[in-house]
Amino acid sequence: MQIPAALSVFVRDALNKGLSKDDIRTCLTPSSWTALEIDTALNSWSYDKLVGAVPQPLRSTAAWDAVFYALLFAAFGMVIANTLTLLLGLITLWMPEAGDRFSSSGLRGLRWSMAALIIFTPVFVWLHHKDAHNCAANPASKYGGVRRWLTAIAIFAAAMTLLCDAIYLIYCFLDGDLTTRFITKSGAVALLSLVVIQYFRQDRQDHESVSKLDKLFARWLATGLAVFVLAFSFWTVGGPAQGQMEHRDSLRVSDMHRLSEGIRNCEATRDKDLPDELDPMSCARSPQRLTGFASQVTYKKLSATQFQLCTTVEAPERLRGYNADIRGNLYCITDSIK
Repeated sequence: MQIPAALSVFVRDALNKGLSKDDIRTCLTPSSWTALEIDTALNSWSYDKLVGAVPQPLRSTAAWDAVFYALLFAAFGMVIANTLTLLLGLITLWMPEAGDRFSSSGLRGLRWSMAALIIFTPVFVWLHHKDAHNCAANPASKYGGVRRWLTAIAIFAAAMTLLCDAIYLIYCFLDGDLTTRFITKSGAVALLSLVVIQYFRQDRQDHESVSKLDKLFARWLATGLAVFVLAFSFWTVGGPAQGQMEHRDSLRVSDMHRLSEGIRNCEATRDKDLPDELDPMSCARSPQRLTGFASQVTYKKLSATQFQLCTTVEAPERLRGYNADIRGNLYCITDSIK
């Protein structure tokens, strides 16, 4: 550990004055120095009757401490950021508004945040547990330069987020654009900002002044919230089975659009009316780009120049209906050759 310069100089001067290490320890004990700091400072000097205090080699762990705390703070940041992303996405789905372009299909992107929480939540819990163990063994580690700087930056960022959130909320109120969904999202941002402030606030306090309840609250609030939101996300967005259905449906729709393009440029429909019967695969321009689902696409003539292609999908509620007709599990698009 890094020994404060003032403590090291004090020990050196005391040894040069002829005090023993036991006497120096007795002098330092009533002060706020921890026992580990005192022992490390005493061990960093030896005494020689001829020359006085002699410095002993002390290996710095500052680089490793910086790596550890950077990982801890990054893991906590990933937990908070992705929890907020999931909360905002779920609120958008649960509280739809007129003119929304976000639908259940947009929830597929939330799986990135779900994956991040699955990885970073246990990593954060492990790093936090290790940090708590280190602080219990050496309370002075809470006052390391890297840790204090990262703590200050995190609190500043959370406080600024909270203030900006309040400003935007008041602006929307004055502009007449305040909705229930916006208030709920603003509350989610404020909640996560307060979680960050509460977690790092303890680093600005003395170890003895932090109650066991505060320690437990800070340790499990962020983790519990992340697990709760992740569970609701699995219930809303779905897991691997749902993802596989959505992926297969995406291939089906992609094949259908490629076949529709092929029919518009097909030899059988060029400069003539659409036939009553047509195999869409016969007009495929790049069959190698199609999947096995292309053969399930059906053709229907609507008029001399207009046709409809349809295919059966597994998760129609997750498909966007723009320029498409969705009836039950049947997904259809309408196109024309002119």
